[in-house]
Amino acid sequence: MDWRFWKTEKRHEEARNWPNDTHESIRQLLGMYQGAGAPPFASWAAPGIAFTPDVEPIARNGAMGYQLALWFWLFAEKHGTIAARMARETFCLLADAAQPSSGDTIDALLDLENRLAHSVEAISAEQRTFRQEGLSVELPVEFFLATGTLRLTPDSPYAGNAGAALQGNDYKLADCFRHATEEALAVFRPMIQAVEFDANSLPNWKWSARPGAAERHLQRRFSNPLFPLHRQMVTAHDVHEARLADNQALQDIRNELTEVSHAFFEKSELPLNWQPYLESYRDRLDRLDERRLIAGGQNASLADAIAALRADILAAWRSEIQKNRHSLATLEQDEARKAERRALLYGCDWTAQLLSHGSVIPPDEVVPALLSESPSELEKAVAGLQAEPRLRETLAHCRAAAHRLVGELRAAGHNVPDMSDKLRILDGTPGQVPA
Repeated sequence: MDWRFWKTEKRHEEARNWPNDTHESIRQLLGMYQGAGAPPFASWAAPGIAFTPDVEPIARNGAMGYQLALWFWLFAEKHGTIAARMARETFCLLADAAQPSSGDTIDALLDLENRLAHSVEAISAEQRTFRQEGLSVELPVEFFLATGTLRLTPDSPYAGNAGAALQGNDYKLADCFRHATEEALAVFRPMIQAVEFDANSLPNWKWSARPGAAERHLQRRFSNPLFPLHRQMVTAHDVHEARLADNQALQDIRNELTEVSHAFFEKSELPLNWQPYLESYRDRLDRLDERRLIAGGQNASLADAIAALRADILAAWRSEIQKNRHSLATLEQDEARKAERRALLYGCDWTAQLLSHGSVIPPDEVVPALLSESPSELEKAVAGLQAEPRLRETLAHCRAAAHRLVGELRAAGHNVPDMSDKLRILDGTPGQVPA
């Protein structure tokens, strides 16, 4: 992301000894944010600007939230977005410890600031320009940050009413955003220059809402008696490394998708042997989509891109056989079978990861990982194993090993939730294999 709009001229600030330890720097940032009268947050309002009581908290939270977001954006510039995300998680967890429930509020505020920044970045110079008395006037980006804050903050008196006049508060808050940015950068630039990133210094983290494959397996292992004691221990460093690996896995798929798309569209006409030609492209995309499902994580945009290119390939295919109803019916049946098989084998994280080359699940952790899935996910896994003849032996092995493992845990006094239900699911009557 290009953050040039907040890169103002550097202002001289009194030299301070800023910490270089990640955790200590985050703790110091939290003290600034939650402390009364601490710069730069105490200086969020531009001199001479005042708001009415119903607008003042919205303006204050918006400007201070933007200042806080600047710290994490600067951190991301230096250490990467994944490191910045972990720093943000630590900040919110520390905030919760200091003031219960404040972490989620701060997290939501930072999400809003990110959305506002993304939306402002998408506004072109032409869209920011209007003519007044024959002169071309370009509105500053702070104006759009201000209007977005006033209209999108849930507690704002202007929220949900796009036609409501902002009564000059947009211009006043724009001044505050400019002032708050200058104040924040004067403090945060040297602060970020000093801090290094070491995930080992972070005492805690938040699991991703949609973890990638590597992080998902760490999540299974963490403090889970189904795994050996030494494997139950997971550190923030492990999580950071897993997220880097998951991010790279998705990036590799994106890169390959770009190559496939370029190769497909560079030809203006289909070759004479168009059917095997299109089949090869469809198969490559199907393999990419399977890799996407295996990789997990936040990959919705990648799924859409794969689906769009696949739709173009099928459109070309259908165009070639549009007058042959039998061929069209055969193609649709083939597509339905592929979709059904994909849903069975890749509809559960565990099954998808089991089938991958270089699986993140070691062989001796396949059964503990399976039993770590929720009952609904376990049902999907069992259905997939039953549907694939080559995997039925795997299911039988998992069933026997699961009973042994649960018996050992119970003998050792461990009470693992839902385990009886999970064993019943594993012992269920095998389903019919699709024709």
